Amino acid sequence: MDYDTLIQIFGSTLRLATPLLLACLAGLYSERAGIFDIGLEGKMLMAAMASGAVAALTGSAWIGLAAGIGASLVLAALHGIASITFRGNQLISGVAL
Repeated sequence: MDYDTLIQIFGSTLRLATPLLLACLAGLYSERAGIFDIGLEGKMLMAAMASGAVAALTGSAWIGLAAGIGASLVLAALHGIASITFRGNQLISGVAL
């Protein structure tokens, strides 16, 4: 394996790991706030689906980005309402998302 191939592997590893690292950072912030958020991956998948669908329908990547953010915010609000307002188990509501 030559040096160029190794650089390409490291570059693609960093590029593909970035969304997971950002989800880990979000998990750290929510854990510091006292919320056990196990549904981060589901929120990421829902945001990706909403972004792709809306961007394909409208032809605008910016509107797709806004739709992805909105979908993730809706799921986060549902988790917050289930956990805080209704005093539900955070693990169960996170898995449900």
